[in-house]
Amino acid sequence: MKAVIYQFWEGGELSSGNKAGVELMKAYADRIGVEHVFDLNPAWPRDARIKRQNLGRYNPHYGAFTPIFDVSYSNYDYILFCDTDVVPVDKCNQHIFGEFMQMRMDSDMDIEIGICEEWMQPELRSIHNMGGISTANDKRWHSAVKKKYGSDMPVDDKGRPRVFNSGCVMYSAIGRLKAQKEFVDFREYCDLMIRNSLPSFYQGDQNYLGAMLPKFKWGLMDYKWNSQIFFKPGTSGNNRPVSDYRKNANFVHVQLRGADNYDMERLRKVVND
Repeated sequence: MKAVIYQFWEGGELSSGNKAGVELMKAYADRIGVEHVFDLNPAWPRDARIKRQNLGRYNPHYGAFTPIFDVSYSNYDYILFCDTDVVPVDKCNQHIFGEFMQMRMDSDMDIEIGICEEWMQPELRSIHNMGGISTANDKRWHSAVKKKYGSDMPVDDKGRPRVFNSGCVMYSAIGRLKAQKEFVDFREYCDLMIRNSLPSFYQGDQNYLGAMLPKFKWGLMDYKWNSQIFFKPGTSGNNRPVSDYRKNANFVHVQLRGADNYDMERLRKVVND
């Protein structure tokens, strides 16, 4: 098995918190015996079928799909993309690639993409409107995508669109090749969001990938690989309460405002304590 963890940063110098996160992810990759690649301000592959340009404020985020279109990743059996704020807990030795392979073996389908669900978000978004991120807008996004692409979009038991986090995504070699053919033009998708008067958040790579998922055989990875910690929605100030969803975590997605500037010691404390 040939596997790689891919991370990137675009938009200037890498901040201290993200630098620490990358170093900790590199140490995890070394422990489990896989490659780790970090790209600083990576160039988009010139020969890619889809161009990455004029995508507004979320243009840099689409760099997450670089390994899909970069031919230098053609020989990998598995590619794991992780945001730089997704941080392994200390001494984590569980093998995320081995677990994904086992999930594929146990499934009745050849899973092409693995992703974690933000299971708490439909309920939170039904209570709070977080800068335009809400259940009402999720449903408008869901309707626009379904109408445009004919996608059978997943919903929860209350009919609310399910939310999948693009901060930790696994691609099999088959999934990567399929994405090269099945992903729709990024600009086309962003224009769809604009025409439907949706907030800019819905133009990002996370909702784009959510719109593409129904085209694939995708599987739900254990939440421990993308557990989250963030400030409680609807609060403000210097001493905001924290919503901590790190139970049994292997990777922690540190979504605290200001965490980009943490030093290594503080980041590890947040992730492990």
